[in-house]
Amino acid sequence: MIREGKGDYVLALKRNQGVFYEEVAGYFDGECQEKLKGKEGCYRKTVEPEHGGVAVREYYITEEIGWYSDKEEWKGLRSLGYVHKELRSGDGKTEKEDRYYICSIGENMEEFERASRGHWGIENNLHWQLDFTFKDDKNRSMGKTGGKNLQTMKKIVLSILNIVKTSYRLSMKRIRYEMSLDYEGEVEKLKALESAENRQKKPV
Repeated sequence: MIREGKGDYVLALKRNQGVFYEEVAGYFDGECQEKLKGKEGCYRKTVEPEHGGVAVREYYITEEIGWYSDKEEWKGLRSLGYVHKELRSGDGKTEKEDRYYICSIGENMEEFERASRGHWGIENNLHWQLDFTFKDDKNRSMGKTGGKNLQTMKKIVLSILNIVKTSYRLSMKRIRYEMSLDYEGEVEKLKALESAENRQKKPV
């Protein structure tokens, strides 16, 4: 759909993608990293303050994907990317995280850094909201299907809260609390807000 819409993609691979994830992770070994560091436009390192510590990120991107036998299954696949992050806190602790990407862009470090940073920020914000607003870290749903369905419902509700938060002028957690006090009344309020916004959007 992205390619048919004339767009480009930088998509993060997930561990549940099994062999593909493992193959890409294995490809970006130490030897590959050293090679890309010496190639223009394929490597960048940034050091920035973050969460009371220092975040060091190393970005790698390569168009050398001929080794991947199933590349034709991904329309427009042109390159693979890798980001290694180390968050060094003031107490001396270091947290490490690795992410791997499939991309339709070429060896363009500016685009890759911008896209991967944007993806990271959106995902981190989603996880934070699920933990803070819905206490997701305290969820004890044991069944895999039940847990997955609950996650889906929470994300749907979170999307709705994001839409209405400017009208409520409250935090996401507070909006959820207000709605719990008078669910039917708040639903009618949402409908009225939506109708008012649609009227404003209609041409005169």
